[in-house]
Amino acid sequence: MEDRLNNNNEFYDQSFSNIDYSKEDITNKVFDSCHFESCDFSDAVFRKCEFTDCKFVKCNLNLVKVDNSKFTSVKFTDCKLMGVNWTKAYWRGLTLGSPFEFKRCLLNSSTFYALNQTKIVIEDCRAHDVDFRESNLSGASLSETDFSNSLFSNTNLTGANFVGARNYSINITKNRMKNAKFCRYEAVSLLELLDIKLEG
Repeated sequence: MEDRLNNNNEFYDQSFSNIDYSKEDITNKVFDSCHFESCDFSDAVFRKCEFTDCKFVKCNLNLVKVDNSKFTSVKFTDCKLMGVNWTKAYWRGLTLGSPFEFKRCLLNSSTFYALNQTKIVIEDCRAHDVDFRESNLSGASLSETDFSNSLFSNTNLTGANFVGARNYSINITKNRMKNAKFCRYEAVSLLELLDIKLEG
Protein backbone atom coordinates (compact mmCIF):
# COMPACT_ATOMS: atom_id res chain seq x y z
CA MET A 1 0.00 0.00 0.00
CA GLU A 2 1.46 3.33 -1.03
CA ASP A 3 1.73 6.05 1.63
CA ARG A 4 0.89 8.79 -0.86
CA LEU A 5 -2.54 7.28 -1.35
CA ASN A 6 -3.11 6.99 2.37
CA ASN A 7 -1.88 10.36 3.51
CA ASN A 8 -3.39 12.67 0.89
CA ASN A 9 -6.82 13.35 -0.55
CA GLU A 10 -5.94 15.29 -3.70
CA PHE A 11 -3.54 14.22 -6.44
CA TYR A 12 -2.62 16.28 -9.49
CA ASP A 13 -0.44 15.12 -12.39
CA GLN A 14 1.00 12.21 -10.42
CA SER A 15 2.02 8.71 -11.48
CA PHE A 16 1.38 5.47 -9.62
CA SER A 17 2.87 2.15 -10.61
CA ASN A 18 2.80 -1.37 -9.24
CA ILE A 19 0.74 -0.50 -6.17
CA ASP A 20 -1.49 -3.17 -4.65
CA TYR A 21 -4.74 -1.68 -3.41
CA SER A 22 -6.92 -4.74 -3.88
CA LYS A 23 -9.92 -5.00 -1.55
CA GLU A 24 -9.15 -1.55 -0.09
CA ASP A 25 -11.65 1.24 0.49
CA ILE A 26 -10.57 4.43 -1.28
CA THR A 27 -12.82 7.28 -0.16
CA ASN A 28 -13.10 10.99 -0.99
CA LYS A 29 -9.98 11.13 -3.16
CA VAL A 30 -9.51 13.49 -6.11
CA PHE A 31 -7.28 12.42 -9.01
CA ASP A 32 -6.61 14.93 -11.79
CA SER A 33 -4.35 14.09 -14.77
CA CYS A 34 -2.95 11.06 -12.94
CA HIS A 35 -1.40 7.98 -14.52
CA PHE A 36 -1.84 4.48 -13.09
CA GLU A 37 0.24 1.62 -14.50
CA SER A 38 0.31 -2.05 -13.49
CA CYS A 39 -1.72 -1.31 -10.36
CA ASP A 40 -4.06 -3.76 -8.64
CA PHE A 41 -7.44 -2.33 -7.61
CA SER A 42 -9.31 -5.64 -7.86
CA ASP A 43 -12.31 -5.86 -5.54
CA ALA A 44 -11.51 -2.39 -4.19
CA VAL A 45 -14.05 0.36 -3.54
CA PHE A 46 -13.83 3.84 -5.06
CA ARG A 47 -16.23 5.73 -2.82
CA LYS A 48 -17.08 9.38 -3.62
CA CYS A 49 -13.85 9.77 -5.60
CA GLU A 50 -13.24 11.98 -8.64
CA PHE A 51 -11.12 10.98 -11.64
CA THR A 52 -10.46 13.64 -14.28
CA ASP A 53 -8.21 13.18 -17.34
CA CYS A 54 -6.70 10.05 -15.80
CA LYS A 55 -5.12 7.05 -17.55
CA PHE A 56 -5.07 3.44 -16.40
CA VAL A 57 -2.61 1.15 -18.21
CA LYS A 58 -2.29 -2.60 -17.58
CA CYS A 59 -4.25 -2.29 -14.33
CA ASN A 60 -6.46 -4.88 -12.66
CA LEU A 61 -9.83 -3.36 -11.73
CA ASN A 62 -11.87 -6.56 -11.70
CA LEU A 63 -14.95 -6.27 -9.47
CA VAL A 64 -14.03 -2.72 -8.47
CA LYS A 65 -16.94 -0.81 -6.97
CA VAL A 66 -17.42 2.79 -8.13
CA ASP A 67 -19.87 3.95 -5.46
CA ASN A 68 -20.89 7.55 -6.19
CA SER A 69 -17.54 8.26 -7.87
CA LYS A 70 -17.27 10.69 -10.78
CA PHE A 71 -15.33 10.02 -13.98
CA THR A 72 -14.40 12.62 -16.59
CA SER A 73 -12.25 11.80 -19.65
CA VAL A 74 -10.78 8.61 -18.19
CA LYS A 75 -8.87 6.21 -20.45
CA PHE A 76 -8.26 2.51 -19.80
CA THR A 77 -5.72 0.61 -21.92
CA ASP A 78 -4.91 -3.11 -21.59
CA CYS A 79 -6.87 -3.24 -18.32
CA LYS A 80 -9.06 -5.85 -16.65
CA LEU A 81 -12.46 -4.38 -15.69
CA MET A 82 -14.67 -7.44 -15.36
CA GLY A 83 -17.80 -7.40 -13.24
CA VAL A 84 -18.01 -3.61 -12.84
CA ASN A 85 -21.41 -2.00 -12.25
CA TRP A 86 -20.92 1.43 -13.79
CA THR A 87 -24.48 2.47 -12.90
CA LYS A 88 -23.29 2.99 -9.32
CA ALA A 89 -21.00 5.87 -10.32
CA TYR A 90 -22.01 9.54 -10.04
CA TRP A 91 -23.77 10.56 -13.26
CA ARG A 92 -25.85 13.58 -12.32
CA GLY A 93 -25.00 16.61 -14.41
CA LEU A 94 -23.15 14.64 -17.09
CA THR A 95 -23.83 16.59 -20.30
CA LEU A 96 -20.89 15.75 -22.56
CA GLY A 97 -21.61 12.07 -23.13
CA SER A 98 -19.45 9.20 -22.03
CA PRO A 99 -16.30 9.96 -20.02
CA PHE A 100 -14.76 6.61 -20.93
CA GLU A 101 -12.30 5.22 -23.42
CA PHE A 102 -11.54 1.49 -23.26
CA LYS A 103 -8.91 -0.03 -25.54
CA ARG A 104 -7.82 -3.69 -25.47
CA CYS A 105 -9.63 -4.20 -22.15
CA LEU A 106 -11.58 -7.07 -20.61
CA LEU A 107 -15.07 -5.79 -19.75
CA ASN A 108 -16.95 -9.06 -19.26
CA SER A 109 -20.02 -9.21 -17.00
CA SER A 110 -20.19 -5.44 -16.52
CA THR A 111 -23.22 -3.18 -16.84
CA PHE A 112 -23.93 0.21 -18.41
CA TYR A 113 -27.69 -0.21 -18.05
CA ALA A 114 -29.66 2.96 -18.88
CA LEU A 115 -26.57 5.18 -18.86
CA ASN A 116 -25.90 8.08 -21.23
CA GLN A 117 -22.68 6.89 -22.89
CA THR A 118 -22.68 8.87 -26.12
CA LYS A 119 -19.35 8.68 -27.94
CA ILE A 120 -18.01 6.02 -25.60
CA VAL A 121 -14.94 4.23 -26.99
CA ILE A 122 -14.79 0.44 -26.61
CA GLU A 123 -12.20 -0.69 -29.15
CA ASP A 124 -10.55 -4.09 -29.56
CA CYS A 125 -12.02 -5.23 -26.23
CA ARG A 126 -13.64 -8.39 -24.93
CA ALA A 127 -17.11 -7.40 -23.76
CA HIS A 128 -18.91 -10.67 -23.07
CA ASP A 129 -22.20 -10.60 -21.11
CA VAL A 130 -22.24 -6.81 -20.83
CA ASP A 131 -25.57 -5.07 -20.25
CA PHE A 132 -26.14 -2.12 -22.62
CA ARG A 133 -29.95 -2.17 -22.38
CA GLU A 134 -31.72 1.20 -22.32
CA SER A 135 -28.39 3.00 -22.70
CA ASN A 136 -27.43 5.77 -25.11
CA LEU A 137 -24.44 4.66 -27.20
CA SER A 138 -25.01 7.10 -30.05
CA GLY A 139 -21.78 8.02 -31.81
CA ALA A 140 -19.91 5.27 -29.97
CA SER A 141 -16.76 3.67 -31.36
CA LEU A 142 -17.20 -0.07 -30.77
CA SER A 143 -14.89 -1.43 -33.45
CA GLU A 144 -13.02 -4.75 -33.26
CA THR A 145 -14.76 -5.71 -29.99
CA ASP A 146 -16.21 -9.13 -29.15
CA PHE A 147 -19.76 -8.67 -27.80
CA SER A 148 -20.63 -12.33 -27.14
CA ASN A 149 -23.87 -12.62 -25.13
CA SER A 150 -24.05 -8.88 -24.48
CA LEU A 151 -27.49 -7.32 -24.19
CA PHE A 152 -28.84 -4.58 -26.46
CA SER A 153 -32.50 -3.62 -26.03
CA ASN A 154 -34.00 -0.17 -26.50
CA THR A 155 -30.41 0.96 -26.92
CA ASN A 156 -29.60 4.09 -28.91
CA LEU A 157 -26.94 3.00 -31.40
CA THR A 158 -27.40 5.94 -33.76
CA GLY A 159 -24.15 6.52 -35.63
CA ALA A 160 -22.28 3.87 -33.64
CA ASN A 161 -19.29 2.25 -35.33
CA PHE A 162 -19.35 -1.56 -35.14
CA VAL A 163 -16.85 -2.12 -37.98
CA GLY A 164 -14.75 -5.16 -37.13
CA ALA A 165 -16.90 -5.95 -34.07
CA ARG A 166 -18.18 -9.52 -33.77
CA ASN A 167 -20.55 -11.89 -32.00
CA TYR A 168 -23.15 -9.20 -31.33
CA SER A 169 -26.85 -10.04 -31.23
CA ILE A 170 -28.91 -6.92 -31.91
CA ASN A 171 -32.58 -6.86 -32.80
CA ILE A 172 -32.84 -4.03 -35.31
CA THR A 173 -36.54 -3.57 -34.50
CA LYS A 174 -35.90 -3.00 -30.80
CA ASN A 175 -32.91 -0.66 -31.00
CA ARG A 176 -32.22 2.67 -32.68
CA MET A 177 -29.78 1.93 -35.50
CA LYS A 178 -29.83 4.92 -37.87
CA ASN A 179 -26.44 5.53 -39.55
CA ALA A 180 -24.73 2.82 -37.48
CA LYS A 181 -21.76 1.28 -39.29
CA PHE A 182 -21.18 -2.46 -39.61
CA CYS A 183 -18.79 -4.72 -41.49
CA ARG A 184 -20.68 -6.18 -44.45
CA TYR A 185 -20.06 -9.81 -43.48
CA GLU A 186 -20.74 -9.51 -39.76
CA ALA A 187 -23.90 -7.46 -40.41
CA VAL A 188 -25.68 -10.61 -41.63
CA SER A 189 -26.18 -11.44 -37.95
CA LEU A 190 -28.55 -8.45 -37.69
CA LEU A 191 -31.04 -10.37 -39.81
CA GLU A 192 -31.06 -13.51 -37.68
CA LEU A 193 -33.68 -12.15 -35.28
CA LEU A 194 -36.14 -11.19 -38.05
CA ASP A 195 -37.41 -14.75 -38.62
CA ILE A 196 -36.40 -14.75 -42.28
CA LYS A 197 -34.41 -17.26 -44.31
CA LEU A 198 -31.11 -16.40 -45.92
CA GLU A 199 -30.04 -18.42 -48.94
CA GLY A 200 -27.05 -18.48 -51.21
